Amino acid sequence: MAEIREDIKSGSFKNMYLLFGEEAFMRNYYKKQLRDALVDPSDNLNYSYFEGAGTDVNAVADLINTMPFMSDHRVILCENTGWLSKAGGGESGGEATGNLKLISDALKGIGEDVVFILCEVNVDKRSALYKLISSKGTAEEYEKWDERRLTGWVTTSCRNYGKAINSATAAYLVSEVGTDMTLLSLEINKLASWCMDRPEITAKDVDEVCTHQVNNKIFDMISAISEGRQKEALKLYYDLLTLRESGFHILSLLVRQYNNLLQIRDCLDRHEGTRIITEKTKLQEWLVRRLVNVAGRLTMGEIRDALEACAKADQDIKTGNLNETMSIELLIISLANRLKVQ
Repeated sequence: MAEIREDIKSGSFKNMYLLFGEEAFMRNYYKKQLRDALVDPSDNLNYSYFEGAGTDVNAVADLINTMPFMSDHRVILCENTGWLSKAGGGESGGEATGNLKLISDALKGIGEDVVFILCEVNVDKRSALYKLISSKGTAEEYEKWDERRLTGWVTTSCRNYGKAINSATAAYLVSEVGTDMTLLSLEINKLASWCMDRPEITAKDVDEVCTHQVNNKIFDMISAISEGRQKEALKLYYDLLTLRESGFHILSLLVRQYNNLLQIRDCLDRHEGTRIITEKTKLQEWLVRRLVNVAGRLTMGEIRDALEACAKADQDIKTGNLNETMSIELLIISLANRLKVQ
């Protein structure tokens, strides 16, 4: 992950970059850092941005072969195209075929003043296009960080706001908010603003600003969904929007709790008690007791179906098929209807 950072620091750039992996925060961070180091994003003559599976391959190939106009670089940034996944047509081994051959051929003849940046979530490392970019340029993967690493990152991020936070409080923040770095960065920003002139962020600040009010509504929402109470679940969702929670944050919290429910349902099927479940899940006992009540009403299949539906909603948002509000509304309606008492 250091190669792109070093290129930005030195000002010596490759002609092609691939940034991929599940950690969207780091992927987006280095994407913006790299782009801004190369070109002014408002320079419409030398900067082009494409997004989604419908990206015009011919237009991208033409731009790759076009010199910059009165600028050091021409930058073409493509995102979430699916070009390097099997579903998106990425060929495993051999030469690129079809539309991707246009991109591959263009990259083989890319000008020294042109930089092509591709950002994806899922990548087939056997694909011809991946092999071309990784051999001629730089391919960096951004994986999810574990809680220990995130705790150190939280400490550093708070310091950048001029705030101190001890390791125990940083770990508590991660345990409450989750491991999504985008959400953590938003919560750190809120905490820094909340503390104002105070030099240190405390666990009490985390409780008051970040977690319990939102988590309580998420628990109540999942409980309502599990009983088929669609209207109540939607009302709780709208309450969260009123609290200025983003749809993305709400969806992430839903996924987190459904994953907890999956683990707890497995423990219940093994006839394990609250104490053992608490030890296995590393969750607080009060939270386990609350989740056990919901998990007891659901089957493993129903929880897995809910997680798949959440993944579909996430994909719809990221690809632009639906906006955040509509996607999660439909998700809640769908999940509650499946469990609605006849």
